[in-house]
Amino acid sequence: MPSVGRAADAGLARVAKRLPLRGVPDVVWHAGIAPLLYVAIGTPGVVTAIDTARLVETETITTAAGAHTLGWDAATRRLYVFAPVSGAALVYE
Repeated sequence: MPSVGRAADAGLARVAKRLPLRGVPDVVWHAGIAPLLYVAIGTPGVVTAIDTARLVETETITTAAGAHTLGWDAATRRLYVFAPVSGAALVYE
């Protein structure tokens, strides 16, 4: 039986939609209960929220240059982003 990564299986998956990003993605984080996927892009320093149910960008949050480590707290609905240049932890509600 061929493995999933082999060329014979390439026809099993397809791209459902392509969404343009504002730079090279560093980190992705799924919000859990909400159908949101957060994509951190260190250059220029943004986090893009994508609605995974509708496959559309819902928001882009300007963070800080180089900021690409993030976490999501579903209980408080807060997004935490580490900004290495300033040494700060940024909190978004």
